[in-house]
Amino acid sequence: MNYLRAIKTGVMLWLTIFVVITILMFLPFLVDKKMLQFGIFWILLIPIVLLFCKWHFKMDAPNLKKGFLLGIIMLLVILVLDMVITVPLFVKSFSVFFGDWMMYVGYIEVLLLAVYAGFEFDKTFTKYDNTK
Repeated sequence: MNYLRAIKTGVMLWLTIFVVITILMFLPFLVDKKMLQFGIFWILLIPIVLLFCKWHFKMDAPNLKKGFLLGIIMLLVILVLDMVITVPLFVKSFSVFFGDWMMYVGYIEVLLLAVYAGFEFDKTFTKYDNTK
């Protein structure tokens, strides 16, 4: 497993999530509709995470274990960047940010999608030995 590439994947995922959440927060028809914002975000997160996982696995053969490890690394990167950038600069309260159950749904979704990507991409892109 290429750990540096996994960290880069996590950083790019965090940047993309940051942009998507920012856009959703400032759309006029979604202002003050937090549940709808997160519902749309959770739906958009599916192709975003799968695309970044596909990018990561382009250079590393996928499997279930690597998908789980990639998901854990991406989650750790996202958590660190949220603690270092998002909370101090935008939210100002760790308890408000990390006390919101909707954040944890997104975190769990990232992990499950990374595991799924490792499993599915392994089935799709594994080259079988035809010499038998």
